[in-house]
Amino acid sequence: MRSRHVFLPCVLAATALLVAQDGYDRDGYAREYVQFQVLQLNQFSKEFPQQFNAALMKPPVDASKLSDTAKVSGGQVGDAIDRLAALSTAKDVMTNAEFHAQLEKALARSKELNQAMSSQRFPAPLQNEWDQMRSILNNLARTYKLEALAVLDPPGGGGRGGRGPAAAATATATAAAGPVPGGLAGYNVDAQCAKRGKGMWSNADCVARCVRDGDKIVLVSEDGNVFQISNQEKVTPETYGQVVTLLGKVDGDTITVESFKQ
Repeated sequence: MRSRHVFLPCVLAATALLVAQDGYDRDGYAREYVQFQVLQLNQFSKEFPQQFNAALMKPPVDASKLSDTAKVSGGQVGDAIDRLAALSTAKDVMTNAEFHAQLEKALARSKELNQAMSSQRFPAPLQNEWDQMRSILNNLARTYKLEALAVLDPPGGGGRGGRGPAAAATATATAAAGPVPGGLAGYNVDAQCAKRGKGMWSNADCVARCVRDGDKIVLVSEDGNVFQISNQEKVTPETYGQVVTLLGKVDGDTITVESFKQ
């Protein structure tokens, strides 16, 4: 499902980040960051309500166990995000009261959907879609100092990325661990996307594009710690956007990779 979404070229994000690092137009960078996050969120949410409603109609989802509010929450969240996207074009988006109020509304409506997605075994692609949307909503919540959505797993741990519940649970636990005995665990992602929030860490297509444009691969842990990889040739394309454990020599925030485990 995720592959059908079109993302802004990572080079635009990289340019904005470099401008911010040089000390120029920090307010402009903050505005572009928010607008980029909302654009991603809006793209993810376009098909989500329809897919959510379709999932309610067939096993393994038992819609009879959901409240009436939960059943319509997919569409309500989609509508709230559409309105948020329309307001995000404001030049004063960082202080705009209407945008702030709409973000609060989107988060409030998302709480019911978040609970629904955690109470049933929805299809793995749909669950992965919601994980991405929730991550972006939480990035925005932190930016505007609002209450973030709880990270709730579906029964049995859910199936992310089609890997099945057991593999997904193991991968999530490994990524959360950060440094582990014998290696470092996290997502293999390009250096720029590593700084743009968890919603980008598992976007393998974007990572590949950024690497082709000359960016380097880093390892970013679940809590956002970034580790440089000294020998880039050891990182294979099939690990882009994946949770891995890199084994090798660690010196500060740099690892020289000897091997890796997925």
